[in-house]
Amino acid sequence: MDKHTHQILINQAIKQSFSGQIIFIENHHKTVEFFQGYANKEKNSLVHLSSVFAIASGTKFLTALAIGKLIDQNKLSLDSYAKDILDLCIKTYDGTIQIKHLLSHTSGLPDYLDESFETEEAYDKIDNTSLLKTTDYLKYFPQESNEFKPGTKFKYNNSAYVYLALIIEKITGMTYQDYVNKEILQPFEITRGGVFSTDALHDDCVVGYIDKNYEKTNFEAIPVVSGGDGGAYMNAYDFKTIIDAFINGDIISKELARIFMKPQIQVNEEKNIYYGLGLWLKKINNSIIPYLEGNDPGISFKCVFNPSQSSFYWIVSNTEHGVWNCVDAFDNAAFK
Repeated sequence: MDKHTHQILINQAIKQSFSGQIIFIENHHKTVEFFQGYANKEKNSLVHLSSVFAIASGTKFLTALAIGKLIDQNKLSLDSYAKDILDLCIKTYDGTIQIKHLLSHTSGLPDYLDESFETEEAYDKIDNTSLLKTTDYLKYFPQESNEFKPGTKFKYNNSAYVYLALIIEKITGMTYQDYVNKEILQPFEITRGGVFSTDALHDDCVVGYIDKNYEKTNFEAIPVVSGGDGGAYMNAYDFKTIIDAFINGDIISKELARIFMKPQIQVNEEKNIYYGLGLWLKKINNSIIPYLEGNDPGISFKCVFNPSQSSFYWIVSNTEHGVWNCVDAFDNAAFK
């Protein structure tokens, strides 16, 4: 525990009028519990410890866990060809894309929501109110050829995780939403968090805002229903329960969890950043530290966990820039 770096982060959050939560658990002890801002300005309700936040692309980890559970049940494997399980009938897509390529952002699929563009440009192409089920995303899938041969490069890819969600639905006969909620979360008595439709949020769910004055919500700027690449709502302590269960082999096998946390491809050599399966990884000395992050209109999120130190670092905001205004101080505290 480093009280000095913790205080620097808290001071930065206060200075930036941060709206959200910061939770640190180190060596099984709570060392930071900070929260401020409006959870719902219209109802005049404030953020609190039980608040449930949208985690944007942090959802991809839940999608990866769902695939992992099916792998442990021998319903598919990391080496399975995606097309053999579910053919999207888009002739330009490479038929050699495997499940591991989708999980590791190495598929080369053209992306329906290419985040290499500016956020506004990427999102303007999508009518989020029309995304009412997972298959609705397919109408936005580009009818273009693969950008590169599967497994040879890294490019962050939302289409890949929608494809994974569709594969989950094909194998299980359940909606993606129901499978994650019932098979991944509810076995650990997690019901306040989950994959929810934006028109069916409960009172603990925090509203996202796309302006500093809490006047404009993000409801029309994010999909109504998750496509596997975003859309989950989680409480910090519930999410830590999932992280612990993942590490302990209670969701997927310990052997598969180790593979998830093993670098599959290098993303940034200078910053020692890699990607595993559903997880970002940062190499510090001889240690690999997993983390998750997400960003959508009215949402920013980052979570770092270090199994060797029994540590968990969570920062989430119901504004798009809230986390990133404090991320340097957060990283100084979390990556060590």
